[in-house]
Amino acid sequence: MTRRLVRWFDDRLGTARFTRHVLNKVFPDHWSFMLGEIALYCFIVLVLTGTFLSFFYEASPQAISYTGSYEPLVGVEVSRAYASTLDLSFDVRAGLLIRQMHHWAAVLFVAVLALHAARVFFTGAFRRPRELNWVIGVGLLLLALVNGFTGYSLVDDQLSGTGLRIGYSIVLSVPVIGTWLVALLLGGEFPGPDLLSRLLVMHIMIVPALITGLIVAHFAIMVRQKHTQFPAPGRAEANVVGLRLWPTYAAKATGLFFLTTAVLAALGGLVQINPIWLFGPYRVADVSAASQPDW
Repeated sequence: MTRRLVRWFDDRLGTARFTRHVLNKVFPDHWSFMLGEIALYCFIVLVLTGTFLSFFYEASPQAISYTGSYEPLVGVEVSRAYASTLDLSFDVRAGLLIRQMHHWAAVLFVAVLALHAARVFFTGAFRRPRELNWVIGVGLLLLALVNGFTGYSLVDDQLSGTGLRIGYSIVLSVPVIGTWLVALLLGGEFPGPDLLSRLLVMHIMIVPALITGLIVAHFAIMVRQKHTQFPAPGRAEANVVGLRLWPTYAAKATGLFFLTTAVLAALGGLVQINPIWLFGPYRVADVSAASQPDW
């Protein structure tokens, strides 16, 4: 049955040759080449956990009286965005675990991308003919930072609100086009009624779509050009010494994916990060200390 299905697709799409080429792709066996894969796995976890979080988050600055489970803030005026994040953390089953997994995955995503870029730079793997993939990789790192900032700002607590005000001021200070950028990206003066909804669109739609496109392009170019590798006997530009994608490397990569997910789950369950209930809701007249994103 499986063979018939494969033949059906091959007769119509001619997939056999391409599939054979991909499955025979050889990956270097040095541990540093796994950094890019760990970044990919973090992105997958971010998409999965972010999808869960989007079911409960409400991107609204409308002020309401908090009536949730966190008693120290009961009766305090907060935004719907802040209240929905508190409800997600305290009233949704596994909500706090998923939210902290999402945050830790974002932190690890940026860290591993930076390490991956450092390996490529210091080993000279960015040189011709791979300079295009180097530019794509740097673009991925910058987009990861942007998406980390937008996600960090969505909860509308005192810490992220102050950090967002700093970011708003930086965008506004751009010569000539600063006011237009603020109107386009943030909806006008800070804080405005459209600010959180625009940040949400950037965070869950625009930037992830750009990241996905760059990841696909990055891997397509890598398959076309082959991996770089550390100098050793029998290694040259025309060959790669390592493991074939199927079945050995696929099994190794699958194990690494589950290990990465397990580490993120352990961090999300055991190590507190961004306790917004301690920071309190954002107040325009107040400024919190150390107001900056994780990176």
